[in-house]
Amino acid sequence: MSVVRGSHVRSSRLWVVAVATALTLAACSDSPDEEPAPSPSSPSATATSSPTATPTTESPTTPAPEALPPLAELVVSPGRVGPAAAGMTRDEALATGLFEADAPVRGEDCGRVAPLAWKPDYASSLDVLAQEDGTIVSLGVRGEQPRTADGLGVGSTLRQVSGVHETAELTEAGYGQTGVLVTDGDRWLGYLFDADPESVGPNDEVVLVEVTQGTKPDLMRDGC
Repeated sequence: MSVVRGSHVRSSRLWVVAVATALTLAACSDSPDEEPAPSPSSPSATATSSPTATPTTESPTTPAPEALPPLAELVVSPGRVGPAAAGMTRDEALATGLFEADAPVRGEDCGRVAPLAWKPDYASSLDVLAQEDGTIVSLGVRGEQPRTADGLGVGSTLRQVSGVHETAELTEAGYGQTGVLVTDGDRWLGYLFDADPESVGPNDEVVLVEVTQGTKPDLMRDGC
């Protein structure tokens, strides 16, 4: 009986040792090559949870071009149409913002390039004659706007023009037409009527206004 009891005790102890050994192996079963999961405060965890934002660069905005004054605001007077004046150099004319340089002559088929031209917004009502270097010789008004401070312009009658300019000079101009010329020093303002001096009447209307400096307006406009 003592042999059997002793054997039983050794068997129980071996079982306890085996269980303890298994628990120890289980606790150490993780591979030493595997890294522990990063804690929330570790650098790798921070990089994963908070990606770096890419800074954005705003594209520069292009300033809007300055609006051109409407035709009605360009007052006509001897030698001038608004800020533009006969005798101005090309640089002075371009500085007004109303002109462009080396522009094709509009309405002509000859392919001529003018040293100076009104901007397209004005081209249907205004024209400019300039020397080769761009110096302004003459400014013409062919539309109903702009007008003088007295409201005279294309469409005004001879009676209206004579009522404002009582001492103006009436002369032959253009191609057998009539001109009424007004002067202020060496600056001139001319009104053209589509009738010769012998037949022009109080109800005839202005068809062209021209301003010059130094020389009288000839009130003529030719193509190519």
